[in-house]
Amino acid sequence: MDLKKATIAHVVCTYPPYRGGMGHVAFEYVERLRARGYNVHVFTIQDSQVENDPRHIHRIPSILHIGNAGVLPSLFHRLAGFDLVHLHYPFFGGAEPVIVRKAMRPDQGLVMTYHMDAAADGMKGAIFSAHRRLLFPWLVNRVDRILVSSLDYAKYSALAELEVDDRLEEHPFGVDLERFHPGEETELRKRHQISHQTPVLLFVGGLDAAHAFKGLSLLFDTLVLVQQYSWHLVVVGDGNLKETYRAQTQEKGLESRVTFAGNVSQEDLPRYYRLADIHLLPSTKRAEAFGLVALEAAASGIPTIASDLPGVRTVVQDGNTGLLVPPGNGEELKKAILLFLEQVDLRHRLGLSACVNAQQKYAWPPLIDRLESTYDSVLNQQSKRHY
Repeated sequence: MDLKKATIAHVVCTYPPYRGGMGHVAFEYVERLRARGYNVHVFTIQDSQVENDPRHIHRIPSILHIGNAGVLPSLFHRLAGFDLVHLHYPFFGGAEPVIVRKAMRPDQGLVMTYHMDAAADGMKGAIFSAHRRLLFPWLVNRVDRILVSSLDYAKYSALAELEVDDRLEEHPFGVDLERFHPGEETELRKRHQISHQTPVLLFVGGLDAAHAFKGLSLLFDTLVLVQQYSWHLVVVGDGNLKETYRAQTQEKGLESRVTFAGNVSQEDLPRYYRLADIHLLPSTKRAEAFGLVALEAAASGIPTIASDLPGVRTVVQDGNTGLLVPPGNGEELKKAILLFLEQVDLRHRLGLSACVNAQQKYAWPPLIDRLESTYDSVLNQQSKRHY
């Protein structure tokens, strides 16, 4: 089948304007494929009213909506007529109708991007665990291709427990090199009243319960230990824990040295990376599977201090494009921050290396070329698996 004539559906639990890595990747795939002339549509949960959505974005009301999960039985019928479905997983309540359709219509191509292991505590964690035992193997068995952002992450994920044979492919996520690039940002320094000599630390991430694993509280605890040095932290992001985090800075005496910039616009986000000298990604759990923000920092010419987690360490190369520290280890995080604060030449050198690495490995056009090849393979080759 001619790929250019195929109809393609992307199924994802979140989508812009919601800020989140999974939705961002789906957006990049969809918009870049459409720019190449492909007929691509998006199916996602209707979690809020979004005005002026283009006609290729379909927000579906869910019977039950918990966090980023939603029960969407109508998705089964809505996907009728598509030649290929690209599922972004995890999507509890959305993955099931996709797989039921695949079981009934094995001729419909199915590609899955496995973004991360779903992890939670309490009842939600019990549901995730049951899903992984009962439904996940059934899902994986029927997918034509399984895409992962890094083979490193796949090796430590729930996928490692299952037989995926030659269907597993590495498809790193990319960064927009036209938006994110090195440069000076004096206007933002003036706006936030940060002196020219003060090193700027940057944290970018959701400030809601779903992103608590990003490690912002740990970062505050660590910064208390380096107050004798000159630095200013800028936190970009918003969410229902923002005031909790703000209160923590007050309790720890950091209020004057931390700026909460809020949910900055897409136009302004690259400027905040150019404002910064050091990017921080102190995530504490394997829910952090890649680190798109570290890529954006790298393209902007600044190094990242990140947790040594599967997947993340493929983006942040220790001693080359940044520094890696054990997850949740405040003492090692402190040492890494001090190293960059004390050795300006080191952070400049690693920032330059990070920028070159982003340009060579993570530019979107060749990554979309690779995705096209996968789609073409799925549509034109008979599956080797037996149902």
